Formats: sequence, C-alpha cells, structure tokens
Amino acid sequence: MTKKRKTLIACNVFEKELQACLPAQDKPEIIWIDAGLHADLPLLEKELTKALEESKVEGTEVQVFFGSGCHPDICRMTRRFGAGIAPVKNCIEAFCGENAKKLEDNRTMIMTPGWIRAWPRIMGALGWDDVDVRINLGRYDRILLLDAGVDPLSEEEILSFFDMVQVPIEIESLNLDYFKCTLAEVLK
Repeated sequence: MTKKRKTLIACNVFEKELQACLPAQDKPEIIWIDAGLHADLPLLEKELTKALEESKVEGTEVQVFFGSGCHPDICRMTRRFGAGIAPVKNCIEAFCGENAKKLEDNRTMIMTPGWIRAWPRIMGALGWDDVDVRINLGRYDRILLLDAGVDPLSEEEILSFFDMVQVPIEIESLNLDYFKCTLAEVLK
C-alpha cells in the first residue's frame, strides 16, 4: 500500500520550532504562510486559499497548522478543501495548551521569537508606526517571551523591540513537549 503524501500549510511564526520538532521519517512538504498576514485578513484568506488549492493533489493529505482563531473563516476554508486544522485556537495555545490562559493573566502578552520577528511585517500591514504600537500594546504590563532556544533572539533584537513597545519583556524557557504533541496530532 502506498503511503499518502502529506502537505502541511503552516504559519511561519512556528518555522524554527516546527522544523526542530518534525519527525525524522515521513516529513511532510511544508508551505509557509507569512505570520504578518494576520494583520490583513483578506490577504491571509487569499494566501491560505491559494496554498490549499495548490496542495489539493490526488493522494495528498493536507493539514493546516494555524489556530482556529487566526481567521474567522479558517475552519470553513479548510473543510471546503478537505484539509484538517490544528486543534488549537492560536499559536500560543499550540505551544502551551490551556496553560496559555494562565500565562496571560495580569495583563501579560505572550510572544515567541517568531512573533517578535514578524512585528515589522504586521506593522506594515496595519500601517502602524512605533507610536501606534505603543498605544496598542500599552495596555499590557509585560510581554512574556517564550523561548524554546531553537533560534533565540539576540540581545539587540530584544532591546530594539523593547525600545519600540516600551513594555517590560520577561523571558521564560519554553519546553516543546506540548508543541510536539500538537504537531504529532496534526500529522497523524
């Protein structure tokens, strides 16, 4: 019996961690979607639809590694193409599960290195400058940077992001065990 070819359409906010957690055998083909598109829902829908159309090949199993909350119609889009979707609301939940809600207590915004690196593209899509970022992120008392150590931010990247947002940044190690389980569930 021939194994089905697997294609994974994934947000590139996960790229480094996902690459580090992929199984050694039966790696799927990956189509990366820019995380900055979260700020432009029509463009995100266009790019996801394009990726779903391109990957709809006879004998290919397609999975989408985005959260169900990343786009209001993402579940409808994936069903329309017969693709599966990760059983999470967003990328932070993919990394932490239900623990994400607890981490977000006390006006905490959770980010990963991938999200911090995506901010310039998000700002561009929203038409924001540094002042807009401070206004919109100023409601948070801190930013919790979850870092798995796969591709850590440099000190310069952290300081530059802090200079822009003016919100204290705390760094916490991220164990990828939960993420690996989420990825395994998507790929099964």
